[in-house]
Amino acid sequence: MEQIQDPIPLILIDMAGFSILNEDTQIALVKRLQQGIRESIQPMIGGADPDKIIGRHGTGDGYFLFLEGYSIPVAMRFAWNLEQFLHVDKKRHPGEEPLRLRIGMTWGKVSLIGDQYHGNALTQAERLINHDWIKEVLQKRPDHPLVLVASAPFWNRWNQHPRKSDSNLAFPEDRPWIEETLIVKHEDAIPCHIQVEPDLFSQIHNKISSLIPWLKSLRDRTMYIRIEGIGSSGGNQQANRYPIETLFTPLKTRSYRDTPKGNTERQAILEGSEAVNLATLLPQHRHLFIEGQPGTGKSTFLHLIAATLAKDWLGEACPEGGTWRKRFLGMEDGPPPAMPLFLKLWELAQLLVQMKPPNKADDRYRLLDLLQTTPDAHNDQTWRKDWEQRLTKGTAMLLLDGLDEVADVTVRGRMFDVFQNAVTHWPKCPIIVTSRPISADLLKSMGFHRTVIDPFETPAIQEFINRWSTAIFNQESNTLPIGEANRHADLLGKAILNKPAIRKLATNPVMLTCLCIVHWNEGRLPEGRARVYDKVIEWLMLSRKRLREEHGYTSRFALAAFTKIALTMMGLGLNDKKAAFDLDEAATIALPLYQRHILQTAELPQVRDWVHFECFRSGIMEETSRNKLRFWHLTFQEYLAARALAEMDKEDWWPIIDRQLVNPQWRETVDLFPGVLLKGGDLGVDELLSRILNKYPGQSLNEMALKAGILGRILEPLNVYDYQPEPAIKTLFRQALERSLELFTPEGAASVPIAQRLPAAEALGQGGDPRLADDQWQKNMIRIPGTNIHLGKYLVTVMEYQRFIEDGGYANPDFWQEDRAWSIRQAEGWNEPKNWPEQLDHPNRPVVGVSWYEACAYCLWLSKERKESFHLPDENDWQQAAAPDDRTYPWGNEGPTPERANYLDGKIGAPSPVGLYPMGDGLYGHCDLAGNVWEWSASPWAKGGNKGKYGPQKVVRGGSWVGPDFNLRGGGRVVDGVGGRGDDLGFRLAAPPAFNNKTDVQSS
Repeated sequence: MEQIQDPIPLILIDMAGFSILNEDTQIALVKRLQQGIRESIQPMIGGADPDKIIGRHGTGDGYFLFLEGYSIPVAMRFAWNLEQFLHVDKKRHPGEEPLRLRIGMTWGKVSLIGDQYHGNALTQAERLINHDWIKEVLQKRPDHPLVLVASAPFWNRWNQHPRKSDSNLAFPEDRPWIEETLIVKHEDAIPCHIQVEPDLFSQIHNKISSLIPWLKSLRDRTMYIRIEGIGSSGGNQQANRYPIETLFTPLKTRSYRDTPKGNTERQAILEGSEAVNLATLLPQHRHLFIEGQPGTGKSTFLHLIAATLAKDWLGEACPEGGTWRKRFLGMEDGPPPAMPLFLKLWELAQLLVQMKPPNKADDRYRLLDLLQTTPDAHNDQTWRKDWEQRLTKGTAMLLLDGLDEVADVTVRGRMFDVFQNAVTHWPKCPIIVTSRPISADLLKSMGFHRTVIDPFETPAIQEFINRWSTAIFNQESNTLPIGEANRHADLLGKAILNKPAIRKLATNPVMLTCLCIVHWNEGRLPEGRARVYDKVIEWLMLSRKRLREEHGYTSRFALAAFTKIALTMMGLGLNDKKAAFDLDEAATIALPLYQRHILQTAELPQVRDWVHFECFRSGIMEETSRNKLRFWHLTFQEYLAARALAEMDKEDWWPIIDRQLVNPQWRETVDLFPGVLLKGGDLGVDELLSRILNKYPGQSLNEMALKAGILGRILEPLNVYDYQPEPAIKTLFRQALERSLELFTPEGAASVPIAQRLPAAEALGQGGDPRLADDQWQKNMIRIPGTNIHLGKYLVTVMEYQRFIEDGGYANPDFWQEDRAWSIRQAEGWNEPKNWPEQLDHPNRPVVGVSWYEACAYCLWLSKERKESFHLPDENDWQQAAAPDDRTYPWGNEGPTPERANYLDGKIGAPSPVGLYPMGDGLYGHCDLAGNVWEWSASPWAKGGNKGKYGPQKVVRGGSWVGPDFNLRGGGRVVDGVGGRGDDLGFRLAAPPAFNNKTDVQSS
């Protein structure tokens, strides 16, 4: 550590706004400033080399000068000389960026640690000249290019110095100085003297001071995430408020880009951009439109911005050092941030209604009217005028929440007028606005950069769970949970991530929060999806109960209306299900219930108002476009419809269920229905199972398969409810299940067309496909004569791959042994296959969307589990299974048909359950060697292909559901990069000859 003479005069010179200028301008200004420093110093110190005095230090915009061996009057005179130079410099460089400086003068020690200077005097000088009042002084005095601030130690020594009045050194005594105490970071009070006219400083003082109470109020309104409905658990006290930075999980977003005609909007979003952290867009776009469905975190993100900027303006210390905006938004520390102005636009709508008819044309000033209704706002015109100037100059940031959350069409139109007028007349002002998708075209036409919030994927869900667990157990934020918190996070993660349907809910932050609350209050997530949805709906209803009552509604009525609307939206025909519904239709359905529960004489307009209210406040329904609504999550519609059925008499619900048992659009409602019925006891489920058996009394293979599939779908989820069917039903189900396996034989498939086999096989997958049970794995490895391997009869399925994920396969580097595999997995953020939540709905389909590295990692994991050596097959071994006697196709030389393979002509449009095409099996009994999905091999592509992004490309074999018939030939081969994760790309296992010593099962 080098100690500089103690104490010495210190001068900090800061060029206002330097860091935001372009590089060429910066270089020119630095050269001019250096010249000015030399010209200002040399007359006073006998021609000493200024470079020995000028010490460049990382302030971002200027210099520290350490005047070793010189007195305080020299420092004071230097400031005067530099001001005179600035006037000369302006004349030398007409039309160029002028030099405008803030100068802080202190007295104290300076130490050099590494390549950085440190000392309280330096810190004090930087805080003084960066104070908002000092910046304002420089801005308000265009004729004075310099503002001077002297710390109390400097000023006291100046006043006591014998050469204070020396005309060759002293600053002119006729220049006014104001004594002031400035409140800076950490609430420190620093006394100082400022060279400024008293009237001007009084004006600045009053203006800035008047904003402090409002900023504190804004901070208090936005700095917490408030969660209702958290009860005590595990002995802990109730908790319902958390610092926003503790729970807020960074949002991923995609910027919208135009794509060729014919693409859907969703395709445009997915294909046109990469997911990025939403906060990174803030410095890139002055006008930013954040689009997202309800509950995706739009409002919370605006709260985070408002709270973060308010804390920086108030000088609050960030726990991790630096500024709050740098730590939590990634914004630069350098220039002062825009002052946040956060407004809820639904409150603007209320204001517009109160002012109806308007006294003047609706324009941007309505936003200032709304501002003056916020807590701690001033009603005087000076305060309002200051905000208007900030908005005009762009030194304030407008944060507008919920542009399209207004029910009344007329008021909504007026609000858009206000918004458009603000954008037009305050073009320099940064504006961030949130809205649902129905405002996209308008905002795009106004020049807003449109970005769409992505649903939470597994890493974000896990991060939220970790944050939740540390918060609920009062551990330090920004650390991984430990002890009880870690155990809680582990249980919660498994309860959410390991259940496909629950995991779908968790992609929405509000739904994920709800699941966390239910888990906390209950000590676990209830077993059975119907019970989980019941608790979720219960919490949502409870959290809005007070708000409903304030508007004259009741939650009992609302829930009754929701269930009736949901059942109607499901429709009674095969393709009648509606995901969106006409608002007036919903009001008509709810009218009789409204008259019963709320007001007997009510008419349709009153019920329509209730529907609008629920769309914007319930968290259960939402408006999707003008006069169209839907349930917030499709699962809500399906569960509430099941609940509506369960409230009926059995003679009323059975005719509906009877028609919809095998309707794919009704599958979720039918599957949830038994769990809802159990709330009334076992008899309802007994009745349901009996009626299903009576519906399928025959012994045909197709009927037995349908019976097995439907009963399996219903009985499997009922295991967690401790429900036991009658012994006779168990026997009939077991018989149907055994018989249904004939579907996967050539004889059975020949008697049942693929259109009927497919839903039966899917149902078997949902109920637990016995072919893929744990005790079948050895039987499913078939030896290939003439090779050194056994090859899997089936492609690796979703249900098998799921065990790899649940066992931590993606988190264990021991399974990622291929060259650079672990680093590639980390770089790509792979934590599961592509589109994994959707795949989980189809357990006996082949897993797809996995790279070559992921397939290899699965093989290593399974090798450890089975204590065998599994790997991907070499393409020559695979070829021996697909065309052992030079046959054209795995089944022979006859051409493909939709009964032999799943390919383009079959129009299945997706992977199919493994083994569903037994008439297309290979000579040794391997299934799906042609069609269904492409298969990774261990063989590199040797026909001159390039290396690819991650390494040598690999051969893939077999064709797929999306490809033409010529891809099905046994000798067909294509190439893919090892990082490829196609929707039609999977793999099957190979095992070495040693496997043969333990089991020599061969099918022919």
